[in-house]
Amino acid sequence: MRSDLVFRAMANVPNRYQLSQLAAKAARKLHKPGTRLQETANDVLERFSRSNPIGAEQPLRERHVVQLRPKGTRPVRLHKSEVVSLPPVRENSDPLWETESVLSA
Repeated sequence: MRSDLVFRAMANVPNRYQLSQLAAKAARKLHKPGTRLQETANDVLERFSRSNPIGAEQPLRERHVVQLRPKGTRPVRLHKSEVVSLPPVRENSDPLWETESVLSA
């Protein structure tokens, strides 16, 4: 049964989410056309129960510090504000009010 395969595979991959992610990726890569996907998934879980799929990864290399941006300062750009004069406010500046007064007359 597949549940037995899952429990045996969890001996090497303790996190269920990680097990499902690894199994899905491995099943996609190992699947052969013309065979059932269920058989491929069972084969993947059997392989995971025999060996640790996480331990097969290569160790991380030394981290190299990469400078993304130069550390120089940029010149400051001054922003000149413009004074904009607005027309004076009328008493009834609402355009809808004007149309209502025309319709009521």
